[in-house]
Amino acid sequence: MTLTGQAILNVNVHPAAKREGIIGYNEWKGELKIAVKAIAEGGKANKALIHVISESFNLPKDAIEIISGLTSKSKKVKLSTTDIALIKSIIERKLM
Repeated sequence: MTLTGQAILNVNVHPAAKREGIIGYNEWKGELKIAVKAIAEGGKANKALIHVISESFNLPKDAIEIISGLTSKSKKVKLSTTDIALIKSIIERKLM
């Protein structure tokens, strides 16, 4: 969480997957696993990640920002929402 109350997700991206969406959670690393169909080339996987997060959390794409890890599979993504309880409940539903 940021000082202004916005959510920050630790994400591990799985590019070139057969399906897109939240596929798991690594408790040890504290990372949400998200699969995207796009390949990791020229920012395509980052754009696909923003799209998947937008669809999953019902947020506009401009409310999602990759704040670190642009060239890595491990990223920090800031969501411009302060409804942390809603974010947690969506993640829990997706992981069931």
